[in-house]
Amino acid sequence: MTRTSSGSAGSPAPARRRSTWRERLFVLGGFAVAALYTTASLALGAGAEAIGPLWLAAVLWTVLASLAAALWQGFRHRDWSPFRRYRLPDGDRDTFDWGTRTGSYAYLRIQEEHERLMRRD
Repeated sequence: MTRTSSGSAGSPAPARRRSTWRERLFVLGGFAVAALYTTASLALGAGAEAIGPLWLAAVLWTVLASLAAALWQGFRHRDWSPFRRYRLPDGDRDTFDWGTRTGSYAYLRIQEEHERLMRRD
C-alpha cells in the first residue's frame, strides 16, 4: 500500500472531509442550550438576568468548539483545509490608510498638524 504526502509536489490535495452531524452538534450545541434556556426562562417567568451571559458563553463555546473541531480534523484525518483557505490581505491596507490619513498612519497626521501649528506661532 502506497501512501502519498498531502504536501508533496505533484500529489493532489485530498478532498475536504465533510463534517458529521455529531461534529455540528458539538459546535452548535451551545446555541441550542441557550435557546432552550431562554425559551423556558421566559415561558416560566423565571429571572432573565442569566440570559445575556448564557448567550455570550454560547458564542464563546461555538468559537472554541469550532477551533477544536478543525484541529481534531487536522490531527486525526490530516485535513488542514479549514486553515489553508484563508487568504492574506493584499498590500492595499497601507495605501488606504495613508491616502485617507486614518488607521495605522494617524500618528503621522497628528504629528504633521502639530508641526504646522507650531510653525504658525
